[in-house]
Amino acid sequence: MTRSRKDASLRREEILRATTALIEKEGIQALRISDVAQSLQVSPALVVYHFRTKEELIAEAFTWAAQRDLDRLEKLTAAAPSAVGRLGTALAWYAPTGQAKGWKLWIEGWAAALREPTLRQVGREVDLRWKESLTAVIQDGVGTGEFTCADARGAAWRITAVLDGLAVQALVHQGVQSRERMDEWARQIVGREVGVDPAVLERPAGA
Repeated sequence: MTRSRKDASLRREEILRATTALIEKEGIQALRISDVAQSLQVSPALVVYHFRTKEELIAEAFTWAAQRDLDRLEKLTAAAPSAVGRLGTALAWYAPTGQAKGWKLWIEGWAAALREPTLRQVGREVDLRWKESLTAVIQDGVGTGEFTCADARGAAWRITAVLDGLAVQALVHQGVQSRERMDEWARQIVGREVGVDPAVLERPAGA
């Protein structure tokens, strides 16, 4: 494929994927549009054609990454036959030792959001969508009698707040606590919130 043909066929998704990879590797502050272009072997002008500014590119990259993760979560939990199974799967995916979000990406986003109003708004919207997804799982479990929880939405907020905090600890202070200990704490926290034995929320095989 010639350079010109590659330039013409480059899709927005390729740019967003490259941007999130660079943010995870180098951080937001170090990111330049020219770096994204270089990683794709295209001109910076092509990136600017799709995304007018660095701020717009970063905000859309986080939105894209969030939608990808939410779609993945929905696919994973849809296969579980019970609310307990869906919650256990979601926990294995979202918890600090799981695969959700690419935690480095999101910790970078949280830090940058302190200074960037646009990114702060994107982060708030994404966070609310995840909390609503978790709330729905808890409500389903209450409806089937699997969970005991008087305030599903409050439980979802408390769970995500603690798991987010554990994720920061796991990445910033890597190695201080073991993966097994982090898993145990996450199950204990969630189990208390929904009234189940933490053992039923153990990490599914392959998660």
